[in-house]
Amino acid sequence: MSSPTSLKMSHPVYIHETLRKRYFIFYLFHIWISLIPAIFLEVGFAYVWGKIPLWISILLIPFDLLLMYYMVVLSAVGIMKAHLFLLKIFHKPREGIFPRRITNRDFKFYCLRNYARLFPSYLISSTPFPWFRRQLFYMAFGVKIGKYGINWDVWITPEFVDIGKNVIIGHSSAILSCLLEEDKLIIKTIYIDDNAIIGAKSTLLPGTHVKSGTIIGAGSYTLPFQELEPDSIYFGNPVEYVKKREEIDFSLDNI
Repeated sequence: MSSPTSLKMSHPVYIHETLRKRYFIFYLFHIWISLIPAIFLEVGFAYVWGKIPLWISILLIPFDLLLMYYMVVLSAVGIMKAHLFLLKIFHKPREGIFPRRITNRDFKFYCLRNYARLFPSYLISSTPFPWFRRQLFYMAFGVKIGKYGINWDVWITPEFVDIGKNVIIGHSSAILSCLLEEDKLIIKTIYIDDNAIIGAKSTLLPGTHVKSGTIIGAGSYTLPFQELEPDSIYFGNPVEYVKKREEIDFSLDNI
């Protein structure tokens, strides 16, 4: 059974219960500090509103609420980045297979990195502009993703993922470079090269390398550390080679 940390349009899901309780005060501190700039902004607005007509103040309320929301988002992201920077000083994230115990530093800091991302992820998932949500996630969490890609409502682990240009990832797919499996934590970079297509509701597990131009059929999943050849079509659970991409006619005349 696996529990990924992700950049789906919700917050990361796995933090060990012991660590969750032990470091809860830092999570509250993250929320508290993130709200302070917005409070100062609101105090400034209150001063301005006292000098303008009431009807104008009422019209500006939606703008005020949106500005406060994004101020909190920016503050939370800034604190998260500082928190992650400090965590990396104490223990740099690395690839490997680690025991699922809080006495293991790799597992412990994996959970703490998730904790640092928790509040900003929740805030961004609540944005009133869903078409802007993905860009906020990718910029805030530093996901390596190339230009001209298409993806929507996709789980993407916020570290150890490298996605090339013009990559299409289907709805409800999962790109999981960190995976909890029984008593182990597996961390390995996932590479998706240029012009690849990942079908809807597909899952890529740690260490997967999808080479340039490859297509993965909908509803498929890869095995950990699996390497898929370029310009090929794969399908199944787990995926298996079907044929070369050039053997299928994708022209409109053939549809």
